[in-house]
Amino acid sequence: MTVIAARKTKDVITFASDSILVAGYLKATDKEVIYNKLFQQNDMVIGSTGTGYEGTMMELFSRNHRPVDGSRLAVIDFFVEFREWINKRDSSHSPENDYLIAYDQKLFRTYGGLDIYEVPEFEAVGAGEDFAKAALHLGHSPREAVEVACKLSIYCSEPISEITIEI
Repeated sequence: MTVIAARKTKDVITFASDSILVAGYLKATDKEVIYNKLFQQNDMVIGSTGTGYEGTMMELFSRNHRPVDGSRLAVIDFFVEFREWINKRDSSHSPENDYLIAYDQKLFRTYGGLDIYEVPEFEAVGAGEDFAKAALHLGHSPREAVEVACKLSIYCSEPISEITIEI
C-alpha cells in the first residue's frame, strides 16, 4: 500500500515516496513515522514497498552491509545476504518486499525476491506503480509521479518524501 518512484538521468538519481501506512483497516499518513520506506545510508538509497517490518529490517541490515560493487550480481548477492541475516533473527519471515535501490551510480529494482534488474531510466514500485510509471513515461518527475498515484489510488497518500543523489 504505497508508491515509490525513481528516475535516473546523466547527473542524478531522484526518488520520491508517499507516506501511507496501513494496518488492517487503519491508515496513517505522517512524514515522520518510525518506519521510513525511503532512506539513504551507507552510500545507498533504498525504497521499500511491502511490510513495514521487512522495510525496517532492511534499514537495520543496510547500516553495515552493502553490495561489493554496482553490478547486478553484487546486488543479488546483497539480497541473498539479507535473506540469510533476517533468517537468523526471524526464521518465520521470508523476504518478499519490492525495492528500488541506488548504489554505485546505478538504479535497481527487485521483484519480491531475487528477480533483480538494472533500471536504465525510470521505475516505480508499490500499489500505485502503474499510475506513477505512466507519469514517468510522460516525462514527469518522481515527485509528480507520486502525486498522480496519490490522486488516483486509494492505497497511496501524501505527504511526499524525496531523496536526490548526484552521480
